[in-house]
Amino acid sequence: MTSTGVVRTVLTLTVVAGLAAGCQGEKRETTSAARSSASSAPSPTVDVAANSKQVCDASLALVKKHLVAMADDAIAAIDKPVSAKEAGEKVRANYTAIAEGLRAEAPKAADPQVRTALEDLAGAVEKRLTGPDATKVEAPDLDPIFRAVDAACRQ
Repeated sequence: MTSTGVVRTVLTLTVVAGLAAGCQGEKRETTSAARSSASSAPSPTVDVAANSKQVCDASLALVKKHLVAMADDAIAAIDKPVSAKEAGEKVRANYTAIAEGLRAEAPKAADPQVRTALEDLAGAVEKRLTGPDATKVEAPDLDPIFRAVDAACRQ
């Protein structure tokens, strides 16, 4: 990987991490009316706001962990270059871990919008892994889905 490629990769990961970081930026507020209007309303004993914060925070931590790992790998490649195959395998492993982790977190969400946003992001990452960009760090195709997760987590 060239120095220019590493810089571009790190900048891309920074932007994606920034989008994902929005999930923890604002406190969620829910009202009884909002909870009762949902088609699959959660149990009245579940604090939807607290549950959503917990699920969003866990999902954010998971995504950030693997995005940081990809950035670390790209930076390490400056001093110790790796083959394109090895770099691609690392990227694929991180995206796979993100998808699997989101699939595990999504069912824990009491809020159907949060659950759907996390499932959509997991699905988009899984789709990416089956396409020609599976080993590329840059993922502008995921930006709108990260924004949707951000919006769902900030409700």
